[in-house]
Amino acid sequence: MVDALVLDDAVETVRHLLAQERLDEAAAYIRGLHPADAAEVLARLTPEERLPIVRRLSPEELAHAFDRMDEDDMAAIAQQIGRERLVDVLERMEPDAAADLLGEMPATEQATLLAEMADADEVAPLLEYPPDTAGGIMNRVGPMLRRHMTVAEALEFLRQHYQDERELYYLYVLDRYGRLVGVVSLRGLILANPEQRVEEIMNPDVITVQANMDQEEVARLLSRYDFLALPVVDEENRLLGIVTVDDVLDVLEEEATEDIYRLAQVSEHSQVFSPIRQALANRLPWLVVNLFTAFLASGVVSLFEGTIARAAVLATFMPIVAGQGGNAGTQTMTIMVRSLALGELDVRDMWRALRYEIQVGLLNGLAVGTLVGLVAWAWKANPVLGAVIAVAMIGNMLAAAVAGVVVPLTLKVLRVDPALASSIFVTTVTDVCGFLFFLGLGSMLLL
Repeated sequence: MVDALVLDDAVETVRHLLAQERLDEAAAYIRGLHPADAAEVLARLTPEERLPIVRRLSPEELAHAFDRMDEDDMAAIAQQIGRERLVDVLERMEPDAAADLLGEMPATEQATLLAEMADADEVAPLLEYPPDTAGGIMNRVGPMLRRHMTVAEALEFLRQHYQDERELYYLYVLDRYGRLVGVVSLRGLILANPEQRVEEIMNPDVITVQANMDQEEVARLLSRYDFLALPVVDEENRLLGIVTVDDVLDVLEEEATEDIYRLAQVSEHSQVFSPIRQALANRLPWLVVNLFTAFLASGVVSLFEGTIARAAVLATFMPIVAGQGGNAGTQTMTIMVRSLALGELDVRDMWRALRYEIQVGLLNGLAVGTLVGLVAWAWKANPVLGAVIAVAMIGNMLAAAVAGVVVPLTLKVLRVDPALASSIFVTTVTDVCGFLFFLGLGSMLLL
């Protein structure tokens, strides 16, 4: 596999070969890469650069690369492939990846492709579920064990039906109605007495997920129980498929990227060098919202114009009070948003989280406030100024702690994504409170 640090070199190598019109060599170079690296290189090329390579790769080679791409990249390349060839590619892809690709296409085109696929029955059921649910990311399963089988019969059954299976994590046991009644590990089956029945060695307490469960919750369950796969069932406990750990890794990366972008009020579809118009559409609206909240802080400062005019030294320390409060609020808010995303925190935990963060905020405020107060006293030779900024810092740290807890949890109750809007409100609170505490105390004690 190509090291991540030299993928850029791989892209440049392909572009160099294309520039010299050594098209067969460029395709051969892609063919020699690991499928994951080939997928990355193809995704980085422009449509014009990619076209001659795509035409020279076999359906199987394209399928291996597609299995490791996200939906947008797959859909972009699929547009460069003729329908008959695309059907060949889809038939060689993993069913869940093929469903992801088909899900990006118009309904009429999707139906046409499915009608021409020999194994459409493995892919079509996956299209019934939203892409961000357990049903949307699951893999279909083959024939399963039955409880009445002996261990010897079960092993022979596996030899017949799973010779090419690479992801045989757990063996699920079904009744005659297709309902899940137990699970057996492959190790347990191999070590058992050949004459024992499967129902004697199976574990009847199977942890399952419903097909409509959010993919993030599925990822949390896999992580919590340290499983390699989870069975997906319907309302009657019939086995529909399994979600494997490699599917969840993609989910975790996707969700983490989404949350990171949203904390900065940037669309999760934003990329370096995305079209300027798209970049503006993603970022400008949130900058305008931030502008209006900044006017609130400016309005507070304007109330103390006379104070600042008579004690100009206050202007020197205003950014410190507001900035430290903002940093503290961001720390608390980030922990809250992460805990909510991972299911470690619920709205019912608000008061406990609030008490904890107030204690932390008070101690941080005492430490930082004392330090900055001493610096202000030594710098400006004014002990009252030092006391003012120290007390204001403590107050703003407490405000930051409260806002960092209350804002994300309140947004959660209102069904607004805390990762998307928390930072705007938390920063507004710390700016407004910081200026109000500092300038208000300065008006009372320095004039």
